[in-house]
Amino acid sequence: TGSLFLQSDTPYRLAPVPVSMTVNPPKGWGQVAGVVQYTDASGATVPLAGATVSLQGTVSTFTLRTDASGHFGYWLDQRNNPVTVIVSKDGFTPVVKTVKVSSGKTVTTSFTLSAD
Repeated sequence: TGSLFLQSDTPYRLAPVPVSMTVNPPKGWGQVAGVVQYTDASGATVPLAGATVSLQGTVSTFTLRTDASGHFGYWLDQRNNPVTVIVSKDGFTPVVKTVKVSSGKTVTTSFTLSAD
């Protein structure tokens, strides 16, 4: 999303115009997405912001960070299959999973890390 700002020499104020854009992934690309969380001392499951998510495919490797709500997502070419997903953060034991990317689809995988 974004905004388009207009400039003119008229004496009238021009309001920003909201804009949005939809981008379709290339054929043969799929998304790996999920959420990373941990169990706190009270037993509640809590999102883990700033965790490192490494996507290691047969062609490429990508490194991401989770957002404030513990979510991550990345589109990649299915030629990377299988994709090893490694999630880590200081003070927690890393977790590893393997996923398969499918063209035009999202594979969702979630992680719950344990404190060291």
